[in-house]
Amino acid sequence: MTKKNSLFTTILATLAFAAASDAAFAADSDPIRVAHSTWIGYGPLYIAKEKGFFKDAGVEVDLKIVESSSDSITALAAQRLDAVASTMDSFTLFVGNGADLKVVIGMDDSNGGDGIVAKKELKSPADLKGHTVAVQKGSASQFLLSQVLAKDNLTLSDVKVVDMKAGDAGAAFVTGRVDAAVTWQPWLGRAKETDFGHVLASTAELPGLIVDAIAFRSAYVKEHPKSVQGFVDGYGKAIEFLHANPAEAKEIIGRNLSMTPESVEASLGDVQFLGTKENAVFFGGDNSPAHQLAANAGKFYQTIGILSQAPDPKSFLDASFVTPR
Repeated sequence: MTKKNSLFTTILATLAFAAASDAAFAADSDPIRVAHSTWIGYGPLYIAKEKGFFKDAGVEVDLKIVESSSDSITALAAQRLDAVASTMDSFTLFVGNGADLKVVIGMDDSNGGDGIVAKKELKSPADLKGHTVAVQKGSASQFLLSQVLAKDNLTLSDVKVVDMKAGDAGAAFVTGRVDAAVTWQPWLGRAKETDFGHVLASTAELPGLIVDAIAFRSAYVKEHPKSVQGFVDGYGKAIEFLHANPAEAKEIIGRNLSMTPESVEASLGDVQFLGTKENAVFFGGDNSPAHQLAANAGKFYQTIGILSQAPDPKSFLDASFVTPR
């Protein structure tokens, strides 16, 4: 799940946005170019493409796997991409640093796919005080850690942070190099298999905290609203298909994301997909879950000094494409 972003990659993305030229926009007949990392939550994109749901909605979609979010954002700024899949808190961070984006649809809500692993003697978040915790700074993982610590009236300054990407953090924990780590699957499972580790907390207990979404360039949304609507409608059909035809849906996801059937089966339990109805609720109104999540993320990144000012969620959340018509 390499969609999380460090402060370094955010700075690169900001510079890329500042340097982007005003090239001509693609015609409606051109494919919508969408980048995503290898994460189970993005699997329905391939269902929509293979089953013809995008085509039925009047759009062609070109899906690109780009593991580095900084590369995706740079390509988006240069107009080599039209949309990117990432986490809501990451989009808040990008916009706060100058990115001109519109988040138009939620994709999935992490439901146990992200979490904190720790030594068994650390039984609660309060026990993390003074211990080493591997976590990627300026990322959704750090956002998760801060929310978990806050439940026991602790802050990031109460733990000894070791800056590591989530996969590296998980590996560091299972080899005994840190006391705890913020990571995702398969490292959560691997930590439980050790004789010294357990999952201290996960997004299963924090619904709505780490939500993946799709953001388009604002200019693309303005120039091609019908194409954006077609994309959103096609994706909604894919979620319906996944629920109605799970076996075929799993095969499509596994083949396109290079995952074994066993891995797909296990990973699907870690996410809750957002379909048409769920998105209407997620984006519905100024006090919607999407607005609250973006506001909380903005405050967090401002508090830790990555943002000088948190962006107004209204400036980059566009509910018009998921509002019932």
